[in-house]
Amino acid sequence: MKKGNDNSFKTILIILFALAILTPLGLLTQNPAFGEWTQEEIKKMLGFVPEGLKKYAEVYKFDLFDGYSVKFISNQYIGYILSALIGIAVIFAIFFLLKHLMTERK
Repeated sequence: MKKGNDNSFKTILIILFALAILTPLGLLTQNPAFGEWTQEEIKKMLGFVPEGLKKYAEVYKFDLFDGYSVKFISNQYIGYILSALIGIAVIFAIFFLLKHLMTERK
């Protein structure tokens, strides 16, 4: 890697790590996080629940962490941070694989 790219990568990692550490700030409010609304909350905000949401709400039920908590860790804040770090790692892995596949085709 070039020197400039190495510094940029380190900067990005520092920023992402800082954001992961800040994720428990969402626990300070009783309101749900953006995009994590239940059908009841959407109905309260919009006055109705979109048909597609009603139709597919039961299809997608995968939660790696139930409510961002980890069963073997009792501290909810650590669960949020761990969830964020795992999410960052998964996204990096996906982009690394895509980069590898795209450069292989050239």
